[in-house]
Amino acid sequence: MKVVKSRSDRMPRPGGRGSCELSPSTTGAEHIYMGVFKVPAGAQSRPHYHADCESAVYMLSGRLNVRWGEGLEHAFSLEPGDMAYVPPRETHLLENPSEVEAAEYVVARDAPDEHSVEVPWVT
Repeated sequence: MKVVKSRSDRMPRPGGRGSCELSPSTTGAEHIYMGVFKVPAGAQSRPHYHADCESAVYMLSGRLNVRWGEGLEHAFSLEPGDMAYVPPRETHLLENPSEVEAAEYVVARDAPDEHSVEVPWVT
């Protein structure tokens, strides 16, 4: 058993800040990843996907607009209490539409590392 305490100095990707994670580097996990992330007010991620793993998201606070699909042609919003499933290799981007409130969420993956692949050809 291992406990991971929350911290606010980890920057896993542009537009998002991770405060706590279960991963190989923090616990030695071999088949699971879980992290808590904040997206600052007005920020958005770059278009990306997660190869070879499924992801599940649970919104804690704030709101996120999610665009997804090969050309980011689909969209939905997540609010506190909402969950979303992201299949492997699904291109997506997260945007916090608030000008004042950070959005916070939990993500779990069936792979031990939080690797994402940026998709520069999508705008």
